[in-house]
Amino acid sequence: MLMQRFRFILLLFFYSGYLFSQQVDFTNIRFQKFYKVGKDNKVFMPLGEISFADKIISFRQGKPKAKAQFSLPKNALGAPNYVKYPDDTYLSLGCYGELVVQFQNNGFINIDGPDLYFFEVGPSIEAFDVEISVDGKNWLHIGDTSGGSSYVDIASAEENAPRNIYYYVKLTDLGSFCDGPTAGADIDAIGAIGGVLKVNINAQVLFDLDKYNLKKEAADALNNFLQALKKIPKAEIIIEGHTDNQASKTYNLTLGKNRAKRVKTFLLNKLESPENYQISIKSYGEEKPVNDNKTKAGRQQNRRVEIIVLPDREFYEVGD
Repeated sequence: MLMQRFRFILLLFFYSGYLFSQQVDFTNIRFQKFYKVGKDNKVFMPLGEISFADKIISFRQGKPKAKAQFSLPKNALGAPNYVKYPDDTYLSLGCYGELVVQFQNNGFINIDGPDLYFFEVGPSIEAFDVEISVDGKNWLHIGDTSGGSSYVDIASAEENAPRNIYYYVKLTDLGSFCDGPTAGADIDAIGAIGGVLKVNINAQVLFDLDKYNLKKEAADALNNFLQALKKIPKAEIIIEGHTDNQASKTYNLTLGKNRAKRVKTFLLNKLESPENYQISIKSYGEEKPVNDNKTKAGRQQNRRVEIIVLPDREFYEVGD
């Protein structure tokens, strides 16, 4: 009896860690939401609850720095929850402080009009510099918010650059207000108006090792993703196959391609209106690891399928 309970706990741990790698239940996620800004304004977020940066990459406190209760980086993540000054629901950068965040469940692109919105809160407007990146290494300078607007349009910075999907944002305080307990810009949330949905599913959920036929368990993860597509009526979908580096590059590229093909076939057979979706596949094999291939856990994370959804232009239009 004890051994059966131990096996149950192991299975529970396995499924909680790998069944839904994207950790989002799309059944209850609401897209196309408005978020309150101040007393009388609001901002439209097409991807609703998953429009916001959700991982801290780095935080360098400025000098002088804010008090400890206003210096928690995690408070800049997720949806805005600021009520009134001086609550402790936001992050104060400190004078000339720097924050780097990542969007994991979504990215953002250049759309018509603003592409990002910064929920900078508190009684004063404190300017900061903005940079964006595809990979967190190579940065594109956008400009600063010294004009007082929290909306950012990346169009001008992309004039001489290819159309990219960005996943990283870097903010650097410009030292416009360095006094008091909340020195530096006060960041409650960072939201993507030009949001692109990204779903990362561990290959162990979908396939047996070195195979590309979908397992029975794969249907749960892919059906969960289809719940999101029901809320995005038209879109371009890119399915990417990724592997570890435990075989030749040619083998890994082929394996990634075959796995992406199988996921595409599954989705096409399940979509209610497949003609509304342009689906393409890509295989990167071992080229884009998200962890160290020297460890078993790292290789397991690198074996994955990523599904990227670029909604149709109408999805970004403000509703009622």
